[in-house]
Amino acid sequence: MNKTIQTKKDTIIPATIFLILYAIWAILVASENQFIREFDQTVISIICNNNPAVIKFATTFTNLGNTNVIMIETIILVIVLAFCRKFAYAFFSAGTMIAANGYNWIIKHAIARHRPLTHHLVAAHGYSFPSGHSVGSATLFGILIVLTILLIKYKATKTVLCIIWVCFPILIGYTRIFNHVHYPSDVVGGFLEGIAFLLIGYSFLYHYYLENQRAQSTIY
Repeated sequence: MNKTIQTKKDTIIPATIFLILYAIWAILVASENQFIREFDQTVISIICNNNPAVIKFATTFTNLGNTNVIMIETIILVIVLAFCRKFAYAFFSAGTMIAANGYNWIIKHAIARHRPLTHHLVAAHGYSFPSGHSVGSATLFGILIVLTILLIKYKATKTVLCIIWVCFPILIGYTRIFNHVHYPSDVVGGFLEGIAFLLIGYSFLYHYYLENQRAQSTIY
């Protein structure tokens, strides 16, 4: 009994930590804290430039994080998991994505931060914090990391795929800053929110499915 309770607590602790970090970050952004302003200015000065090749990459690659693209990718993932009779993983993927993006919409309108006033290299609408591209990509590719770890048997394949999944949200977040449609603090906030919801979703998956599966395999 004590071991089971301790295991459940251990899976919730990382989610709680990221929720707290996200809440602190959101408060700093909403209050227009001096640290956030200096952080944004410093990162923008490092990232942004007029290199034509980088501009071409950034304006193209950023489309992978569009809401419609992320939604289509999620639907395909859920359908594939359901077709393979991995229903618990399908519910985990769909539920986590719906919760993260739904909460992001609420926070965007609650904080109502306007986008950078500089010229946008791509079209962007709505409020700035948190970055929807960052939330969506961090959550989706985080889900892919979890699924890869749980479902892929070969260690080398698992490692390569996880590295690829990590690169996608990082590059998408980078393009949002480079294209002048988000402040760096928007992207960081999006990553923190996405990871927090990913860990919450995994906690549910672990408590209500993985733990039971392990218990049954031990019995039989």
